[in-house]
Amino acid sequence: MTDMLNMAYINSLPQPLFAREYGNDWWWPVNDIEVETGLYRIDVCGKLEVKHIGGTAEFRDADGGLHDVEDFYLESAENGGGGL
Repeated sequence: MTDMLNMAYINSLPQPLFAREYGNDWWWPVNDIEVETGLYRIDVCGKLEVKHIGGTAEFRDADGGLHDVEDFYLESAENGGGGL
């Protein structure tokens, strides 16, 4: 299996990252991201919960910058690909 997410791009963002899911106003701290499967874990009140990047509306970096989920994929236009 090959990576579906661009690890170099993700690691270049100011850490820590926070994730917001569709239909939710809460921002959750991202513990780690698995670039091969698109799974990541968020810290929910001290417990880790597994999520998939497909259900994520956007990410926020430590500097407050917002990042579209599509930019995390290797195929995204921002990362030199043709988009999803």
